[in-house]
Amino acid sequence: MKTIARNHRYPLHVRWSEEDDAYLGSIPGLIGECCHADSAEGVVSQLQDIAEDLVEHLRANGTHLPQVPENTGDPDPVLIRSAMGVSQSQFSRMIGVSVKTLHKWEQKTSRPSGAARTLLRVAAIDPEVVKRSFHGR
Repeated sequence: MKTIARNHRYPLHVRWSEEDDAYLGSIPGLIGECCHADSAEGVVSQLQDIAEDLVEHLRANGTHLPQVPENTGDPDPVLIRSAMGVSQSQFSRMIGVSVKTLHKWEQKTSRPSGAARTLLRVAAIDPEVVKRSFHGR
């Protein structure tokens, strides 16, 4: 896991594009859509490398880092779970919600609470933290 994700908390956005038949990635506050892959995991990996390189470049040139966007919308539990490579059942246990609740979030029939949104953002930024926390139980 790259340090940019943990230290600077820039959100990594991954979305499916029917037009491109691929997952696309962007980093709000740093760069627009900048990479694509056949899997969400591939895009997340590319985004982490890009973010690390961009931050390193900005620092080397004495440029201030852009502010992290305040409102980037709800994190997408389907993409987060896919990037983590876990089932609904596994992911629901990791984040402490029922499979039924996770299913509703994924189907967009309900929204996660503030605390759950925060946990989903953590999982999007650094999935390994959530995995380590779960395995440490």
